Amino acid sequence: MIEIRAARYPDDARVVVRLQSSAGHRVFRAGSAIGTTTRRALVPLLAALSFNAWAGDLPKSIATQLPPGYQPLLAQAGPDLGNGLHSFLVVVHRSTDTREQPSPRPLLIYEEQPDHTFRLATRNDQVVLRANEGGQCDPFEFADDGLSVKGRYFTVQNVVACGQHWSDYVTFRYDPRTHGWVFSNQIVTESFPLDDKPDRVTVTRADSHRPITFGQWKRKD
Repeated sequence: MIEIRAARYPDDARVVVRLQSSAGHRVFRAGSAIGTTTRRALVPLLAALSFNAWAGDLPKSIATQLPPGYQPLLAQAGPDLGNGLHSFLVVVHRSTDTREQPSPRPLLIYEEQPDHTFRLATRNDQVVLRANEGGQCDPFEFADDGLSVKGRYFTVQNVVACGQHWSDYVTFRYDPRTHGWVFSNQIVTESFPLDDKPDRVTVTRADSHRPITFGQWKRKD
């Protein structure tokens, strides 16, 4: 497998891409606020490397279920389902995915079956922001870890730190009682590093009386 890592520098002018073997299921993309020219030059390279890495490394039963016209953008093991079974999280996008031509970025959740194949359990097309939804920067391209998993929870981390500074973290959890995926919370943080103002944090928590499934979750206007 291939990992793509980016090193950040104070001058925001350089980026290092390192390829290394790994037993885990994760792709790391460029993570610094590099210059526009450099970024444009790197996009085709990173896209090709990412696709080549995952085309052969995704479990076959997942690769054959990817939506037509889409390819993997980011993938990793998800929360455990119990009974020794696991989930797998895959963000996909179209081959052309820029601020000028943004692609939808569906997040797909696959669940391992008793025969160890994977079945598509649910999908959400809104939780991962598109390339043109972050102002000056792609809000998902530069996330340190676009997907974070802890226990039965996972968080989609959209982050912008060029011009504007904000993060949009949306967390879901696996419910072993219903065998489904439900919304847990959303934390939006706006930072003002140049204005010496405190962060503005907005937290939206799930209503236990009105659970929202992963597939039903939508952004508020």
